[in-house]
Amino acid sequence: MIDPADSRTLPLQKPTRVHFTTEARIYTVVLDQDLLGDWRLSQSWLSRNGKRGAKSQLVENFAQGMAMLEKLAKNRVQDAATAS
Repeated sequence: MIDPADSRTLPLQKPTRVHFTTEARIYTVVLDQDLLGDWRLSQSWLSRNGKRGAKSQLVENFAQGMAMLEKLAKNRVQDAATAS
């Protein structure tokens, strides 16, 4: 909290960040909370030829965001295994 007397301001959670690297791309997935308390899952990627991409979506809560992050991580690990 910024001010202990302020009962409306909540402490921000530290973002959860995961990086994946494949032969073709680098991925980053971040689950973080904004100043209003909303949770957002953001994905970005960079390919070897320099093309970039990103997308972001609001999630209901931390638990839903972590479930989505874990699903993305599982897919990336499977993609890396099949590419090898």
